[in-house]
Amino acid sequence: MLRRSALGALCFALGPLGCAADSVPPDRDIEPECGNGVLESGEQCDLASEGCRDCGVVPGWRCTSASCARVCGDGVVGAGESCDGARRDSDCDLTGYWAVRETDYTRDTVLNGLQISSTWQLYRFEQTGDSFAVTEQMECGIHVTGSVTVDGSAGTLRTLLTRNRMDAKSKHGARRGTSTAVTNGCQVTFDRWYKARGVSEDAFLPADFATKPALTDLPPLPSVPDSVTAKTFPKEAEDWDGDGIPGVAYRITGFANGVRNTVQRDWREFATFPSAPVPARALALTIPGTFDLQESVLKATECGGLCSLIVTPANPARDVVARMSLSFIGKTLDGVRTRGIVARTPRESLEDDLATCARVRQMLPHDTSAPTPLPKGS
Repeated sequence: MLRRSALGALCFALGPLGCAADSVPPDRDIEPECGNGVLESGEQCDLASEGCRDCGVVPGWRCTSASCARVCGDGVVGAGESCDGARRDSDCDLTGYWAVRETDYTRDTVLNGLQISSTWQLYRFEQTGDSFAVTEQMECGIHVTGSVTVDGSAGTLRTLLTRNRMDAKSKHGARRGTSTAVTNGCQVTFDRWYKARGVSEDAFLPADFATKPALTDLPPLPSVPDSVTAKTFPKEAEDWDGDGIPGVAYRITGFANGVRNTVQRDWREFATFPSAPVPARALALTIPGTFDLQESVLKATECGGLCSLIVTPANPARDVVARMSLSFIGKTLDGVRTRGIVARTPRESLEDDLATCARVRQMLPHDTSAPTPLPKGS
């Protein structure tokens, strides 16, 4: 399709007979070109700004044709209409809604390549004193890049929204942590939390998370002798995503392509280093952490003759630091900032939850930056 500027130049070159009345198609017929600095039909913004990503306005920001600025209000303060110097209105109190991305690393056993994994969450914290608890939470998807790319199926995304709850309705109680004021910022911790996918939490997770057992000390995950040819599966494996195969389905693309159904469990915990607290009142926080993961692949499909390349389980990379990135949304559900991200009270509407999760992922896109090596002696 010719862009309008190119078509106008063509008409000029052809002269008065080339284009009747120098007619130029209206904007709606122009294919937008994201990144050219011109706001066009179908674009929310087209600026080199933290608040404009892929020509869409990042939740928590407002953009004009010339600039983007953070939205103030609902727990965020700043100077002037553009909210200069935007920051939370409390030093270390984390009360409110947060978009969260947990980043961890695995290595594939075929190429020994580093795989970068993003798992997104929506959290609402309530803090009293130095301690906080999760009062609302949703898991908002997973994306992995490296030697292969991994994404959960639509069924996996939908079912994970309703599983592994971390609020007071979890049988393990709410996930908890601390955020404590220190001389140069805030020390933040998140207690260890275990999750399972494709298997019963009762059977395959510890009864008491506070005891912090190793995954290897828990009952073994269900497995099959050969996940390429398997036609029957252990009764302990559950078809969470409703595709007719036990486990949860992930689509693999890269040096090999296909779908693998897997059962998994993991734990994650996070804590700032004493020498590196997070800034007080910051809208974005990064907390280092550790994690462990076990996976059992039950079935590989749609992989042709390369199925053997996608059935090896993921192995945690133990030489680098995992991290949790948090981006503040707002204190209350009816606040001006929060309404632009959280479509509705979580767990009241699946479609609204999916819309909320899409905005959470937009706030904190997949991060492929180099990981931090694990400090010596850790």
